[in-house]
This record gives sequence, structure tokens and C-alpha cells, in this order.
Amino acid sequence: MAGYPPPYPPPPQMPPGPYRNDYKYQRRMMRDQARAQRDMWKAQRAAYRAQYRGMHRGSIVGPILVITIGVLFLLVQTHKLPADLLWNWFGNYWPLLLIGVGAVVLAEWAVDQFLHRNDPNPYFRRSIGGGVVALIIVMVVLGVVFEGVHDGGRQFFAHNFDLNQDDIDTFLGDKHESDQTLAQAFPAQGSLEVDNPRGDVTISGTSDDNQIHVIAHKEIYTRTDSDAASKAQQLSPNLTSGSDGALQLRLPAIEGARVDLIITLPAASGQTVMANHGDIHLTGIKGPVTLTANHGDMEVSAIAGSVNAHIQNAKSSFTANNIDGPLSLEGRGDDVTITGIEGPVSMQGDFFGSTHLERIRGGFKFHSSRTDFQIAQLDGEANFTDDDLSADQAVGPVLLSTRNRNITLDRITGDINVTNRNGKVDVTSAPPMGNVTVENRNGEVSVTLPDQASFHVSAEPSDADIENDFSFPVVENNNRKSVTGTVGKGSSTIKIATTQEDVAIKRANVAPLPPMPPLPPVLPPEAKQAIRDAQRAGDEARRAGDAARRAGDDARREAQRTADEARKAADEAKKAVQDATHP
Repeated sequence: MAGYPPPYPPPPQMPPGPYRNDYKYQRRMMRDQARAQRDMWKAQRAAYRAQYRGMHRGSIVGPILVITIGVLFLLVQTHKLPADLLWNWFGNYWPLLLIGVGAVVLAEWAVDQFLHRNDPNPYFRRSIGGGVVALIIVMVVLGVVFEGVHDGGRQFFAHNFDLNQDDIDTFLGDKHESDQTLAQAFPAQGSLEVDNPRGDVTISGTSDDNQIHVIAHKEIYTRTDSDAASKAQQLSPNLTSGSDGALQLRLPAIEGARVDLIITLPAASGQTVMANHGDIHLTGIKGPVTLTANHGDMEVSAIAGSVNAHIQNAKSSFTANNIDGPLSLEGRGDDVTITGIEGPVSMQGDFFGSTHLERIRGGFKFHSSRTDFQIAQLDGEANFTDDDLSADQAVGPVLLSTRNRNITLDRITGDINVTNRNGKVDVTSAPPMGNVTVENRNGEVSVTLPDQASFHVSAEPSDADIENDFSFPVVENNNRKSVTGTVGKGSSTIKIATTQEDVAIKRANVAPLPPMPPLPPVLPPEAKQAIRDAQRAGDEARRAGDAARRAGDDARREAQRTADEARKAADEAKKAVQDATHP
């Protein structure tokens, strides 16, 4: 209106009619119009959806998954497939599910591209569907969960995306290093307690002056030198006497700092060491030892006394050799190596790597959430991993109860009792033979007996065949076979029971176990130090030889390069003379 000059025209009038001034009728008409527009929009959306659905087809991924799950559950319900074996396999290989789904979807896309390569109309697309996607997500989550249960509860993401504390410290600032030494008289037959929250601890009984020597290597990450000096002062080692008379070396826990301790002291001493974040190395001690490593490896050797070790990290390894006394290991860890032990060995906890045992005179006991294993004496060696367990040249009684492992016991004297499922069992008994009892579900059983043995055998497999080298008659009753027989006086009893797999009773010429050789003596600290010095000198000589060899190679290359340059200069001079002679 402001764009027209005055006088302004009158406003438009409502057209004549019966509803000219009926505002309710007008509002009703507007509502009807809005409702019609909304209905038209819904109809258009439905048409678009119908067109979209008409151009899409469902994928066969969903039916394949449902059929596969149904078949597996049917096999489990009918006892054709062990449930433990299925879950363990799924926990290890669940990524194959994603690979299979991707392969099927890719194959469907390739087929559609091939079938509609000459079709001018737009070809339909395939979709998996929200329900199938949800099922795949659930199965992936179950796979991660079963993987955690299978490896003893180790966290999946911590296992694959591990963050080291030393890597975190580098974000706190620059690295400042310093060393500090400490020497003090050590009481005769005394003991030492070490508590180091961050850093390695190395202790050796090589001190020959009746003193304890401490070398502290400090690493501090900070932004300023003054802060580094302040923290280094707080980390100064200090020896104090405890209430029980033992010397104590305790360091504080400071963020962004660690201290590696190297301690030498008289061999005749007891040790109590705790390292929260760091490794422990102990050698040449004549006395009882108690060690705790929460996040680090542990190595003990040449100990004339008892050893009590505790490790609390699934990635930590433990090594012990040449121990003249009992050894106890508790907690959870990775690889374990135990060799040359005079006393009994006890392991309790879950260890997820490989375990190697060799020459244990005092017997061996192992208890975990999956396995119970006992041996009276191990003359040879034993190894067990997540899938296999073997022992060679052992003295019984041998008691083994486990699952989901292939078991091999070779040349075992005395009583043998094995309980297993979902794996093979192979037992070879050596004279003097004891009673042998093998119970295995869903796995083959093979028992080898000496030629001159005297025993009574009873084997009753379920849904399986029996093979024997002793010509025992096989009795079949209602599709169940059994073997019963006696050789000699029947002084030993052989009992075998298994399901769904075959049984073999074999005869072989098995020699008795040879006497166990004596363990090597514990070297005195002076000899061990001399060996280390010799090894260090050999390493330095080797490095010097390598340096000399590299220097000779460099000299030869330089001489060759000089000769090539001289030859090239001579060729150029010769060419210049020719050019000057024949312009």
C-alpha cells in the first residue's frame, strides 16, 4: 500500500455468497485442504516406497545364516557336535562370518551386473535388511565375548590396542636421565625387601665385600629441568631397617618417572621383591625368595632355596632354571619355562601362552580353570599349549583332567589317569607299568603297552571301532563293541572309555626309563661373573671385527672409485689428444 500515492484504493471485498462472513466454514475448508495435501503427500511417499521396493530384492545372506545356525544347534542337540568345541571355534574364527557375508553380497552384485548388462531399464538392487544386520552384530558381539572367555578373560581391545605406560610418559615432556649409586654394609644371613612401583629390578648374589651395592638409573619425563631435578631427588634410593631386621629399599610412585635398579649383594640372603610396572631378574641367591610382578616378566636362576612367585598380567612371562628347592608360581601370565628343579613345582592360575617343563625331581602340580595335571617326577620334558599337551619320560602316578586338547603321554611309568573331551589321547606306558585309566569324550584313544606287561584290559567305546594287537575278542551288543582280556597274571588294570571315536590297544617294545642325570651344580657368583665378563669381551671383540671389516669394505670401495675416476680422466685426455691431432 505504501507504494501507491494517496488516496489509497479500498481493500478487496469478499465475494458475495451465503458463507461470506462464516469464519468457521472457512477454517473447516482450510483444514480439509491441509488434510487433502497431507493425504496426497502420504500417497506420494507410498508410491515412492513401492517403486523403491520394486527395484530391490532381498539378499540370501539372511536365509543362509538362519539355516547355518539351525544346523549347528541341531548337531549340538543331537550330540554330534560338542558345544564347547563349537564355542571355542567360534571365539577364534568369528571374523570368518564377516568375510562370508561380504563374499555372498559381492557374488550377488556380480550376478546382477551380468544378468542386466544389456537391459535398458534400471535393474533392481539387493539389500540385506535391518534384521539380518542386527543378527550379524549380535553374532560379532558373541564372538568377541567367546574369544575373551576362551583366552581366560583377557580383554579383546586391550589385547589388540595395548597402550604402554612408557609411551604415555613421552607425552609429559622431554626425557631426563640420571644415575645414582649406593653402597652399604649387608648383615650376615640378612634379607632384603625391594618395592619398586615403576622400573625393572635386577638382583644378583655376586658381592664379595659383604656390602650391598645399588645402582639406580632414573628416567623422568617433564617439561623443565627444575621439575626433573626435584623428581630425581624424590627418587633417591635409601636403605632402611624394617621391624623384622630386614633391609628395605622402597621407592615412591611418581607420575612420568621410573627407576631401574641393579643390586648386588652377598649370595647368602633372602629376597622379597615387588615390581608393579617392570621386570624382575634374580640370580645367584642362597636363601628363600618371594617375588611379585604385576606388569612385567620374571626370570630367576641359580637359586639355592625356595621360590614363591606371583605374576598378575596375562602378557607376562616366567622363566626359572636351576632351582635347588621348591618352586611355587601363582597368578596369570603368558609363556612359562621351568627347567632343572630339585624340589616340587606348583603352578596355580591361568597361563595363556606355551609352557615348557624339563627335569623336575620333586614332582609337578598344575591347577587352572581348565586343567588339573600332576606328575610324581619328570625325567624328560612336558609341553602344553592351548590345543596340545604332551609329556615324555615321567614317573607316575600321573593325573590329568582337561578338555579340548590333544594329549600325548610317552614312556610313562606307574599309574596313569586321563580324563579329556574333544581331543585325541595317546598314551605309551613304560615298565614298570601301573594301572591305566583313560576316559575321553568325542576323541580317539590309543594305548601302547610293553611286550612283557601283565595286565587286564577293559575297553568300552560308544559308536566306535576297536583295534588291538593282543588278539582280544571283540564283543558286539546292540551296536556297541567292547573288549575284555587278560595278559599274564593281570597285575595291572587297563580301562578305556570313549564316545564316537575309535580305540586302539597296541603292543610295542618299550624300554624302561633311564636314570635321571644329576642337575648341573649351581655356579658360584665369581664363576658366573667371569662367564659374563668373557661373553662381554667376546661381544666387544666381535663388534671390533665387524667395524674393521666395514672399514676394509669402505677402503676397497674408495680405491675402486678412485681407479674409476683415474680411468675416466685418462680416457678424456686421450680423446682430447685425438681431437687436437685430427681437427
